Amino acid sequence: MTVICSWCRQEGRAGVVRGKAPFEDRRETHGICTAHRSQLRASWDGLARSTQLSDTSAAKEMSGYVVRSASGLWSSLRNLSRKAGL
Repeated sequence: MTVICSWCRQEGRAGVVRGKAPFEDRRETHGICTAHRSQLRASWDGLARSTQLSDTSAAKEMSGYVVRSASGLWSSLRNLSRKAGL
């Protein structure tokens, strides 16, 4: 499978991040490239500062929670699609 960055695609770029198993499967799956991940983290940090989260450890914890939650959701959806044979 080919992992593509959704943000890059939206900007009109190819956005290929990497390949992943099974390599013979030519379908695309979505992820995020390192440049857009950095931009997203910076926007989270900016949001944390603008909402008066003065403790930077709380801001990092919040962003880590969001990443873990999104990752868990993504994993669940991927497993569901495998079970459905998609």
